[in-house]
Amino acid sequence: MKRVFVFTLVAFYIFSFYSCSSNLAPVGHFQSTAIVADGNTDDWQLPLRFSNAEYTYMYSVTNDNKNIYICILSKDADEQLRILRSGISIYFDAKDKKNKTTILEFPVKKPIESNYDYNSSSNTVDRRTRVNQLLLESNYYNTTGFTNIENGQFDISNTTTGIQAAIKLNNDNALVYEAIIPLNDIPGVVLTGKKAGKNFGVGIVVNPSGAGSQPHNNSSFRPSFGMRGMRMGMNRGGGQRNQQHNEEINWYDFRLATTNGNGQP
Repeated sequence: MKRVFVFTLVAFYIFSFYSCSSNLAPVGHFQSTAIVADGNTDDWQLPLRFSNAEYTYMYSVTNDNKNIYICILSKDADEQLRILRSGISIYFDAKDKKNKTTILEFPVKKPIESNYDYNSSSNTVDRRTRVNQLLLESNYYNTTGFTNIENGQFDISNTTTGIQAAIKLNNDNALVYEAIIPLNDIPGVVLTGKKAGKNFGVGIVVNPSGAGSQPHNNSSFRPSFGMRGMRMGMNRGGGQRNQQHNEEINWYDFRLATTNGNGQP
């Protein structure tokens, strides 16, 4: 009888362990070298680790003990114009519940020009000229829901928020977006103690043409879901989309990587 009880107890603990551990996302990549938000990919390992369902952009997310680092790269001409015109919204959820209350929007949406066809590729010279003009106008970002940072619009040269952002068209015609966000300014982040090591979610969406510089209506966005754990892969498929091209959210689910004090995760 005692042997049966011990066996049952051990089986219960094993079941409990695997039940709990199956809900944990893999540990993210610890950023051991400094990142500079300058619109270049020199600080990043290429190719970037993930992509959206249509392969129109790639992205990577890393962190160290102070910041989350994000790089997005697109070589798709139409996607580049969408990014520059409407901006990218990045959601940060320390509880990994797909909440969209903490948002960095960069670059900020530009006014619509009714006499310009942004989807036309017939005039390459004119298109490149417009891209360059939009890049010059991509010097502001919006913040919503951060700790210690007011909701509002900031110039990328502003140093008071701790957020750094840059966007640039490289020589190989790749549009590169970089953002650095202090972990202390993301609500709910815990790096030490019993509550450390919980799942973290970062959602990336290219804003629809009618969005940007406006409060986000959560019902307007449909998250892209895959099998748990597989979402860390290239996240290429199964995304739910509506008639507007840009409303797909790519969620990256992970646990923040930390070090033990000697630089080793």
